[in-house]
Amino acid sequence: MHPSAHRPVVVLASLMLLLCGNNVSAQQSKVDKKSEFDRAVELYKHGDNFGAIELLQKVLEQNANNADAWYFLGLACYDSGWFWRAGDAFEHLLRFRPNTADAHAKLSYALILGSQSERAVVEAQRAIELGDSSPEPYYAIAEANLRARNYEEAVDRANHALKIKSAFGLALITKSMALYYLDRYPEAIAALESFLQTNANDPEADLWREQLERIRAREARKKSLEPTQPSEATEDRIFSGREVTTKARVLAKPEPTYSESARQAGVTGTVILRAVFSGKGEVTDIFVAQALSYGLNLKAVTAAKAIRFVPATKDGKPVSMWMELQYNFELY
Repeated sequence: MHPSAHRPVVVLASLMLLLCGNNVSAQQSKVDKKSEFDRAVELYKHGDNFGAIELLQKVLEQNANNADAWYFLGLACYDSGWFWRAGDAFEHLLRFRPNTADAHAKLSYALILGSQSERAVVEAQRAIELGDSSPEPYYAIAEANLRARNYEEAVDRANHALKIKSAFGLALITKSMALYYLDRYPEAIAALESFLQTNANDPEADLWREQLERIRAREARKKSLEPTQPSEATEDRIFSGREVTTKARVLAKPEPTYSESARQAGVTGTVILRAVFSGKGEVTDIFVAQALSYGLNLKAVTAAKAIRFVPATKDGKPVSMWMELQYNFELY
């Protein structure tokens, strides 16, 4: 037989080997992808959030419809304090699994940190309806009500969160501020004291200790039967804007910087301070009237203390007056 007669057989055998090889490669690729996800879950369960995040992102680049990958990516980001990234992951997950209770709960927390109060409340309520038992959705609703000046509701929802987790620092701050605005000073003091006892190492602990002393002073004045003495020396008094001849005039108002923890968490919103612009040219007695979290209150207070201004005057003399300051924190 002529040698060329064997060529079709050789070609056919080569094609079969090639096809089998391609099929094996495809199957191996699927195994690799699956094992990559499994490794990511294993890393997450062992506390290596960053390693898990890196692998899960690779898995999702190959298949953006992998609900399990979105779920574990959300968990890993959440546990790392990257709440805005966690929120994005949970939003993707909920497109595939809309009844995942803890995803709604954690998303509500991410949204309230990002000052998206209305959406946070919707997600929080959905989490509660689905039976979620974590404190985050109750805190989100409490903080949203505080910002809307629904103080009674804010206290009620903060108490729900604190029944689940008594050391939940942000819920204690929210409760204290709501009680303060309700003129329930002893309870506001107790909530802030609980915060300082259970969160002694908080970066803003000193700031909240100063706030605590100011609430105590206000409670003492409330208890006192003696009205403010009208004969009090002008230089010792603190006036409202309506009482002075000329108001304090700001010359320079430095902008606060972001704390790194707030940047990573995706915290945005407004810190409102009430402060005394003293007749000596200093900003003193700073009170946090609307708070954020993750160090931004302290950043705002630090910026306020650096303000340069011309003091208010009354009858030609420099005097102290109350002023409200707002600092907006936005991520771009």
